[in-house]
Amino acid sequence: MLKKLSGLYKRAVDFTQTEKRKVKMATHLEEYLSFYQSLEEPGYAVLVTGEWGAGKTYQVLKCIPEEKRYYVSLFGVQTVEQLHAEVMAVASPKLSKASASLNQASEKVAAGGGFFALAGLTPSVFNAIFKRDIKPDRTLIFDDIERSGLVIKDLLGVINSYVEHHKFRVVAIAHDEEVAKDFFVMKEKIFGQTVRVEALIYEAFDSFLEKNIDRRAKEFVSRYRKDIIETFSSSEVQSLRVLRHVIEDVGRLSHCLTDKHLSNSNAMSELVKFFTAIDVETRMSRLDRDSLRDRQGVIMGYHFKVRLSKDDKPEKPNLMIADERYNSIDLMSSLLSDNVIFSMLFEGRYPEKEIQECLDSSSYFIEPSEAPPWKVVINFDEIDDTAVEAAREKMNRQFVERSVINSGEILHIFSLKMMMVEKGIESGSLEELTASCKAYIDDLLKSGDLPPRGTDWQWYEEFSRSYDGMGYWVSECAADHFKAVWDHLIMAREKAFENQIPKIWGDLKSLMLTDAKQFLEKVSPTVNGENQYAMIPLFHHVQAEEFVEVWLGSPKQNWRYISLALANRYSHGRIEHDLKVEKEWAIEIYNELERRAAAETGFRSLRIRRAIPDVIRELSEGQ
Repeated sequence: MLKKLSGLYKRAVDFTQTEKRKVKMATHLEEYLSFYQSLEEPGYAVLVTGEWGAGKTYQVLKCIPEEKRYYVSLFGVQTVEQLHAEVMAVASPKLSKASASLNQASEKVAAGGGFFALAGLTPSVFNAIFKRDIKPDRTLIFDDIERSGLVIKDLLGVINSYVEHHKFRVVAIAHDEEVAKDFFVMKEKIFGQTVRVEALIYEAFDSFLEKNIDRRAKEFVSRYRKDIIETFSSSEVQSLRVLRHVIEDVGRLSHCLTDKHLSNSNAMSELVKFFTAIDVETRMSRLDRDSLRDRQGVIMGYHFKVRLSKDDKPEKPNLMIADERYNSIDLMSSLLSDNVIFSMLFEGRYPEKEIQECLDSSSYFIEPSEAPPWKVVINFDEIDDTAVEAAREKMNRQFVERSVINSGEILHIFSLKMMMVEKGIESGSLEELTASCKAYIDDLLKSGDLPPRGTDWQWYEEFSRSYDGMGYWVSECAADHFKAVWDHLIMAREKAFENQIPKIWGDLKSLMLTDAKQFLEKVSPTVNGENQYAMIPLFHHVQAEEFVEVWLGSPKQNWRYISLALANRYSHGRIEHDLKVEKEWAIEIYNELERRAAAETGFRSLRIRRAIPDVIRELSEGQ
């Protein structure tokens, strides 16, 4: 963030200079096209280029009014003949209408030769008629040249014919930079001037504002016009289409804000700049879901990799690359959570309640007396010292009393205490504090207050590298100590789960006897059901003899579901990976079933052997 602040003044200067350059380039286009229109027979065409969506057509048409131009879009034009017909349609509507009537009168002739074939009209005859009836007193504008079906050589030939033979002033607009490059290579003497334009952001902004959003949104967007334009300019994106979407999106965001939020201009300015930057980056596909998932963690993970790498630096995440474009904006800001950003920018849904909750928990709106102490301490930069000190004392009492059991909050408290020790705000060493943090976790485990691990295979994602929209305050010096505490917490929560296995097994045993289909849903991956324990090792804590006893003691119609549950649980290599610790147990189940089958005769013995899942049989045979 210091980097952001130190570059703020420079950014303001750069922004002003950038806008001056934009005005100059726009004026250059106007001046040059004004000069070009003053020429009687220039003998060359003008090529106008620029980035996609920069408003090139708008600017050219603004410079050359309707009464002084013939405008032809080449979109879908497949032949030279069709192109000439398009010119005829705008330059001489009466002649074009007459040719259309002839076409209708003789579809066969039209299909055979089109415009030129009608009444024996050859290109030479067409040229004569064109010279007689159409004067080059207007500028001929060819737009969408990259969207025609003509090869560049033929297109250049047509443009040259209008310049050389018909003495027209011709302006060609290329929206694709690659096509413009091809034109530049093959242009020969056709294009005497190439003009590259940039977006007229201010003018486009005002136009979009008037046309596309309601009164409330318009007032909000107008109030933070400077912030939107400055941020959009920092993105170096030239697409006015993206700018239009950003204006609409900021307008939608305004409808989710309360009067309390709207009255805090500093908070709204930061919100608008942050949201605009993220909006632009996602619309340009420079950031996607993966790039924005766990933003704080992405940066922490990168710095961990840097520390571990000896030679080559790891590749920077896209989020960091994007962040460097905006000197006065922090894309890791917790002003909006990752989930809220996903909802708005990837799903098109603006969750009003969640947006307000994010803002209310930020330093701009947080109420120190009501907020969790760690949240006040982590925002100490923007909160009164008295409130911060009171929150620090309360947080320390929570630490001593072991009153916080939520993993994300615990990790925030641990990381903040490490920061305070490192900065000399509190006494002690990082080694001593690490031991105290582990003791905190052990005490919760011993008292039964530590939540067990979740049942999802990524159960710790919620608090992996951040929690409640805020990354943990972990410096490079404290990184190893924090990781040690993190690992200890994960192991402790897994132990807490193991402590619950006797109860879990009791519930599962009951299902095996009464509702084996539910047992199947609980312990193996299926299309339906919660599959609560499908990816969690637990059966290795159960005696194989007891499991088989319950299985064979259940109603016969349940046997198939129990067999299928084990087959699903261990298929697709899961027994060799996530559930590897159950491998020996599965073999014991096979041996116990074989022993029971050998002790029986007739259908009873056959039924037991048929119930053995193939995946377990193959495990045993592979020993």
